[in-house]
Amino acid sequence: MVTLYVTSSTRDADLHVLLEEVDENRVVRYVTEGVLRASHRKLDEAPWDNLGLPYQRSFEGDKTPLPTDTPAELVLDLHPTSTVFNAGHRIRVTIMGADADNTESTGAPNPTIAVYHSQTHPSHITLPTVP
Repeated sequence: MVTLYVTSSTRDADLHVLLEEVDENRVVRYVTEGVLRASHRKLDEAPWDNLGLPYQRSFEGDKTPLPTDTPAELVLDLHPTSTVFNAGHRIRVTIMGADADNTESTGAPNPTIAVYHSQTHPSHITLPTVP
């Protein structure tokens, strides 16, 4: 799961989060991804057992523009997968504001998105591990 605190120069933004493995030669291996349109960030209870993952209904009445003066919390899940990260390799999280090959734009040209990471806005990723 991914929790991001963001502001944007626009009232809506798309957040694409990639989880990747980077080897000692800086070769990147894609692992998984998740995506969320910021205006659809309102969390709700899923009508099924979704194993505690974040659920956004994305109903018209749930849409909320991004605030202009304070970071908004966005919670999303990554597509389920299983992988073993090799010893000595790094785990990389890439955050993108667009993916032209896979999603339609919000219509706002070139938004500037800031991701916060502090005690008051602790953006983070949670990965399950198996010993």
